[in-house]
Amino acid sequence: MNPKYSRVLVVEDESIVLLGFKAFLAQLGYQVVGEANNGKDAVALCSRLSPDFLIMDIRMPELDGIQALERINQTRKLKIPCIFVSAYSDEALISQAKKAGAFSYLIKPIRIQDLHAAIDVMLEQYEQYLALVKERDQAKEMLENRKLIERAKGYLMDNFDMKEKQAMEFLQKKSRDTNKKLPEVASGILKMADAWKQ
Repeated sequence: MNPKYSRVLVVEDESIVLLGFKAFLAQLGYQVVGEANNGKDAVALCSRLSPDFLIMDIRMPELDGIQALERINQTRKLKIPCIFVSAYSDEALISQAKKAGAFSYLIKPIRIQDLHAAIDVMLEQYEQYLALVKERDQAKEMLENRKLIERAKGYLMDNFDMKEKQAMEFLQKKSRDTNKKLPEVASGILKMADAWKQ
C-alpha cells in the first residue's frame, strides 16, 4: 500500500459487490472513508471527505460513474485517481471512462488480485499524470516570466532612454541588490509604472 493514497471512496450500487470491495481494501491495507450507491452522492461525498482515490461503478442510478467523475474533476485543480468498475468490457465505454479521467478499469466479477493490480496501475498512471502537469505548469510559468521581463525591459527602454542590453543589466543589478528574482523585480517595475500612470 502507498501511504500517500490510503483513503478510498467506494461508489457501487450493488451492496454485495460493495461489501466485497470493502473487505478486499481492508486486506490490502486501505481505509474506506466513505461509500455511495449513486453518482450524485459520490460527488457530494468526494467534496466533503477528500479521499485519495475512488473506486466507482459506471452504471449507477441518478448519475452514472462517468458523469460523476467529470463533475468531481471540474471542481479540482488536479484530477482525482479513479478506478472504474463495470460488468461490461465494451470498448466505447472504456474509451469514455478514459476521457472522463479514469486511471484504471476493472471488469466484474473482481478478485482481490485484480483489485491490487488495478490500484498499482492507477497509481503509476497517476504519478505520470502529476509529472506531466508539473512540467506543463513550469513551462507556463517560464513563459509568463519571460513576458514580464520583456515588458519591464520595454518600459525602461521607452521611458529611460536605455538600449535593450542596458535595460536587462539594470534588471539584473536590481535583482542582485534586492535579492529578488528577476520576474519579481520586473513585476515591481511594471506596478510602479502603472501607479505613475494613475
